[in-house]
Order: sequence, then structure tokens, then C-alpha cells
Amino acid sequence: MKRKILLTFDIEEFDLPLEYNCPISAEKQIEISLEGFYSMNKLLNSYSIPSTCFITSHFAELNPSLMQDLAKKNEIGSHTHMHSHFEESDIEKSKIILESVCQVKVSGFRMPRLQKIDYNRLKTAGYTYDSSLNPTFLPGRYNNFKMPRSIFIESSSKLPILPMSVSPIIRFPMFWLSFKNLPLSLYFAFCKQCLAHDSYLHLYFHPWEFADLRSFRIPAYIKRVSGEEYSNRFEKLLQFLLKQAEFSTISSFLEEPEIRSILAKSVV
Repeated sequence: MKRKILLTFDIEEFDLPLEYNCPISAEKQIEISLEGFYSMNKLLNSYSIPSTCFITSHFAELNPSLMQDLAKKNEIGSHTHMHSHFEESDIEKSKIILESVCQVKVSGFRMPRLQKIDYNRLKTAGYTYDSSLNPTFLPGRYNNFKMPRSIFIESSSKLPILPMSVSPIIRFPMFWLSFKNLPLSLYFAFCKQCLAHDSYLHLYFHPWEFADLRSFRIPAYIKRVSGEEYSNRFEKLLQFLLKQAEFSTISSFLEEPEIRSILAKSVV
């Protein structure tokens, strides 16, 4: 199988400051996310890179034309209805809204903050895969060391689960915070290690990372690289990854014969 890179984005309201008792209005949350979205989308278009975008249906409803344009070149998945509030009915609700607004089929799901989700409920709602598992340990968030670190079928729902990429053995997470805080040379080395071990690399980021976050009272490790500096850093990542493997949406990746074969043997 040719090596694949699954570049994914969580497109949501920028509610992160609320976690750190930093007030931010609903309007400002959308404004910051949009500021970053334009920079992110410009980079993807300039390199003709397809991605998978997990969008809150609330954000999509507020920006229908942007989301419809995004859907022409990228896969659209659900990130529930609102990032800061979840009800089980949002599983079905967000899918219906996103399919109506974006005018495409929604197959994938990602839970905000990668929290646990009922896989059977996802299957019943019509989703064909989940992307909500970070198979590592993050203090205060989750401890998923006992979960598989690569793609598998969940035994009860028979739903394909695509975990975020983590390094072999020590399971160092390759998520957005690692990209922000590690030296690029080290981050690139981890990327190569994952590709060599798994033949694919599954990364996730947020549009608001591309916005200027310096004025917010949030931890330095979150805002230390943002705005134009972040865009430049991210472009270097794209240039590096383009030399390593081929970019793919998650749905296209799951259709690969080799992946179908792997899934048939990996029920957990």
C-alpha cells in the first residue's frame, strides 16, 4: 500500500478560552475561527491538498457558502452541533444539518475534545466510521494506553475506528499541541516513524490555530505559535509531508483494498 497522510481539521467555535476562565463572546468565537479558517484554506488550496474536516453544525449554519465551497475539495464529517455543549441528539442532528448545508454525504464523526462516544449510537445514526480516539495518555483528559494505536473495527458496533497517530512503543501523540511545541525537526522525525510503522499518518489541527491568539489569557503552550508565524510553520509541514506520502481523505483511505483487509482482521 502506498503511504497515506490523513490531514484532518476540527472546524468549530473557538470556545477554548472558556476552559481557562477567559470570557469570550459567541460572536468572537466565530470571528477567531473564521480568521484562522481563511489562512488554513488558502494553504490547502495553494498545495491542492485534500483534507477531512469535522465541523460543528452550528458553525456550518452560520457560514453556509464557505462550507459548501470547502466541501467541493474536502471530506466533511460531524463534530456534533456545538463544541461547548453536547446532547446525544446532536449525533443525528449535526449529521442532518451538515448534509443539508454542505450538500454532501457525511460519513465520519469526531467528538469534541476526543471524548468517549457510544459507537452503536453512531452506527444507528448512519455514520460509517469514528475518529474520536487518541490512543495515548493526556493528564486530565484521557488514558487510552490500552486501546489499539492503529485502525480497527469496534466489536459491538462493527464500526471502523481510526485513532489519531501516536509514535510506536511510547505512544507520543502527534496532535496539534505537539506540532506547536516540538522543534520541527523532532516532529518531522516522529512523522517519519509513524509512516514507516503504520504506512499512514493521521493528524488533526484547528483553524483557530492560524489566528492571532496572543491577546487571550490562555496557556503559553497553546498560543506561543499562532497567526502568521503558525501559517509559515504549517506550510513547512505541508512541504515536508508532500515528500513523504500521498494525502487522502479518511473515506477514500477506508476504501483502499489493503485497509479493508486490515480491518477484516482487527476486530477489538
